[in-house]
Amino acid sequence: MEYSKRDKGKHKIIELKGNLDIYSASKMKKEINQIIDDEGVESLILDMAHVTHMDSSGIALLANLQKKLKTEDAKFALVNVTGDIMAVLKLSSLDSFFTIYPTENDIK
Repeated sequence: MEYSKRDKGKHKIIELKGNLDIYSASKMKKEINQIIDDEGVESLILDMAHVTHMDSSGIALLANLQKKLKTEDAKFALVNVTGDIMAVLKLSSLDSFFTIYPTENDIK
């Protein structure tokens, strides 16, 4: 899995590319937590447009990020979630647990 990051106002957007699964989730957790800790993130948004597969390890990563940011009074959201990834979130009843924006223009 690869990623890139950018700022959009007060939001730190991390664009993920590839599979968010058992093989990549641990590495991504370390790297994203490092960004949160080093940059004092007020709002973190994961751009999921190029995530091709997500398993339970990916779901756990999203839940852990949500929890971490909530304890730091920061916001967490997803954007550009593809149909396949949304199906995984709906299957696990997490589509209503996360803030999900359809596009970057919808980010508040």
